[in-house]
Amino acid sequence: MKNIGKLFCACLFFVSGSTSLLAVNSGHSHYCPNNLTEVLEEVYKSPIGTWEYTVEDVPYEYSAGLLIITKDKEVYKVVVKVNYNTLTASEVKVNENKVNFSVYIEGGEVQVSLQVKDDVINGKANSTEGSFSLKGKRNKS
Repeated sequence: MKNIGKLFCACLFFVSGSTSLLAVNSGHSHYCPNNLTEVLEEVYKSPIGTWEYTVEDVPYEYSAGLLIITKDKEVYKVVVKVNYNTLTASEVKVNENKVNFSVYIEGGEVQVSLQVKDDVINGKANSTEGSFSLKGKRNKS
């Protein structure tokens, strides 16, 4: 218990010393962005995450599921969980707030085009059976 004061002072010294280095080299720091608002907006608009979605006018077993969008280095990946199946999408393209990909369901290709706005996605799923509206929300848990 005697050394807690010394430990606290040492931690305070290292933190304050590191903070001044970050302030001097703010252009080279990932911890001290110049415009925090821009960083937060970019994260908030990002399609990366887990999305609970619904599709209208399709058989019940395909009417709801999960989209999991990830990014590894510069490559986006989409996994669709629907009807107790896990499907990996192909031809994934992300451009700002738009996400496009293809997935095969029961042997048929379904092309999906989505738009992300805040914590909501809207778009279309096109297949040989027709065009269907898709909507969803970001799963925050």
